[in-house]
Amino acid sequence: MKIEFGMMLGIIYTAIMVPLVSYLLYKGKLNKGLGWLILVISSLMGFAFFAPLFPWQLQLLMLGKIPAGNLPMVLMVSTAVILSSLLVGRVFCGHVCPPGALQELAYLAPWKKVKISSSITTKVRWGVFALIVLVSVLFSFNLTKVLGLQDFFELVLGPGLVIFLVIILASTVVYRPFCRFICPFGALSSLFAGRSWFGVRRNKNCVQCGRCEKVCPPQVLEQRAGSECYLCGRCMRTCHKDALEYTKAEVKE
Repeated sequence: MKIEFGMMLGIIYTAIMVPLVSYLLYKGKLNKGLGWLILVISSLMGFAFFAPLFPWQLQLLMLGKIPAGNLPMVLMVSTAVILSSLLVGRVFCGHVCPPGALQELAYLAPWKKVKISSSITTKVRWGVFALIVLVSVLFSFNLTKVLGLQDFFELVLGPGLVIFLVIILASTVVYRPFCRFICPFGALSSLFAGRSWFGVRRNKNCVQCGRCEKVCPPQVLEQRAGSECYLCGRCMRTCHKDALEYTKAEVKE
């Protein structure tokens, strides 16, 4: 019952926040302060209800360890959130997922960053995805448990907690290492996000100054890798020509 209640809270939070954040992005009202507030709330939600953390749930699905009573709901919600990437881009990954929100906050640390090409992170993540599937099928082994997702958000002392703390520490230097290198849910979402109906796009005001490309942590604009855009809003906030908008695909760049 505890898991079912936590799952329901997570579903409600997700159902509210994905449309809300999408609306704020579309209206240009997701400023830095409001964005940080949403990230803090989403991070805290991970401690409030661990059950709906999708990277964890996805591997439990692979292992066949979702309780029978929860299986239809998990399948439905996981599919809906992944498909939401086709409509609004990676709003869930960028603003609602607790591990993602926590890494985004960690990246605000005021020291030098190491930028890694999205072409590299994508290859690594799909390699890790294949490994996760392999160990799930052949050895019934939960790799995400080793990485400490559950230990961290349930405040359980152990090696997993230490590993996840290292990931968070790495997030202060490298943008979203768990999301971009490891997360199986993120890998599946990226398949749809690159073709999303809504996304960040240039308009006719663009003068090719390159300011947006310099502030983009995953270098999405420079490499035109829309599937790796976490909709952080840095590019839109830094553009002095209002040349970037979160808008429909039919708007010409």
